[in-house]
Amino acid sequence: MGNWMEELSNQLWAVVEAFGAEVREHGLLALLRPVAPFNRPAFLVPLVTVGALVGFLLLSGVAVTALGALLAALVALYLLLVEVFGVSIELHPLGVGR
Repeated sequence: MGNWMEELSNQLWAVVEAFGAEVREHGLLALLRPVAPFNRPAFLVPLVTVGALVGFLLLSGVAVTALGALLAALVALYLLLVEVFGVSIELHPLGVGR
């Protein structure tokens, strides 16, 4: 029995192989088609697919914007602590003594 890292690696490779088998069998566009019950009626399938992709891009933009806001808040907090309150923040590499 392997350790948890080997198990995780095996599971990730199984997912990659499953995606590869699906792409080889049905092509890359099969991964973008909606699944049941969202694939009915047939004339709305392209609209559902485009809507899902736009939603994914919109939510990705929200996530990137939130990351930028987090970084800006951390920089503001650092400047407040160092410049106003005079707190010294020092980081030392692990394993290096003082």
